[in-house]
Amino acid sequence: MTGTAAQTDDKIPAMRFAKIIASTTYPIVSAYEFDVLQEEKVVRERWTKSTIYLIVQRPLTYFDNVVIDDSYIRFEIADGEKPPLPCRINLVANGISTVGEVVDIEVGFQSHEPNTVQPLRNVGGFKLFRKNGDFILWWSPQKLLYEMLVNDLIVEIAEGSDPFAFLDFKIHYIGQSFSQKVWDRLTRHKKMQRILTREREVSNAPEARAPFEISLIILQVTGLDDMPMVFGDADHPMAGPDPIVFALDPEDGEALERFGKSPVELGDEALTREVEAYLIHLFKPAYNEVLFDNYPRIAGGMRDKGYSWTTLSLDRFPAFLHTDHHVMEPWRVPDEDQPEQPDQSS
Repeated sequence: MTGTAAQTDDKIPAMRFAKIIASTTYPIVSAYEFDVLQEEKVVRERWTKSTIYLIVQRPLTYFDNVVIDDSYIRFEIADGEKPPLPCRINLVANGISTVGEVVDIEVGFQSHEPNTVQPLRNVGGFKLFRKNGDFILWWSPQKLLYEMLVNDLIVEIAEGSDPFAFLDFKIHYIGQSFSQKVWDRLTRHKKMQRILTREREVSNAPEARAPFEISLIILQVTGLDDMPMVFGDADHPMAGPDPIVFALDPEDGEALERFGKSPVELGDEALTREVEAYLIHLFKPAYNEVLFDNYPRIAGGMRDKGYSWTTLSLDRFPAFLHTDHHVMEPWRVPDEDQPEQPDQSS
């Protein structure tokens, strides 16, 4: 039984709270990159359970002053506005190649007239291949930053430099795709096309184009911390407005046991609906028409499952998010919980 009225003396009041955990399973990609990557099987496997997407934008990020030698790839990450981030990466130290192995590096340029003499300028990305032509991996600036900050890729950066300076994104739109794969949802997406048409590039770089700046952050609900609270009542500080208070019979052991088990499992649409509404209500992106002003009272969300209060934790998410209404700090790897060496195969 639910309600906000006072409970009878022979019943135990109880409430349920939750923390939803959503994570990135692949780096942030530009609209241009998404158009290519959505056809790749290995990328689809990463996105197959993802149900939330954010359409975002920041100034064009590129590799600059690139020098490739036998030991390192040296470069700067730049956007033409902030001080560049000097970096170097050793392929052997990262287990990408072995000592003495020849790796072919294909360089993609942002400019229409690329220079071929080092240092290379305005580089959009690298593709690495074995000598026999087998593909190893690719890096854009955003993908490399993601692998460094989330997956422990070893990138040496200049002392005092801040890689997060290139990870600030303005949110244009937040959506969900539960009934179809996220890549199908985003293909010919009306809001995506409208944003690409209406939003101008925000970088002063002559190579800047909206499809290179406008990007996608794709999220998967990866966890749920269920917090049932027996003897929790409407005055509890976490209860919030209009709490859902259960009246449990202390003599009914089965009912008490049932209350201790979460009514929601991973994969439930209520989790996706809740995350979408939570983020839209928080950021109020310009291209979202429904802003969930009555959140958390939404159809099919966590309140419909009996939760008085739900919060969201973003994991593996190294980005500042902002609109005119809200700013969210990025997730950072805890010092005491460094991840294992990643799979760099895609």
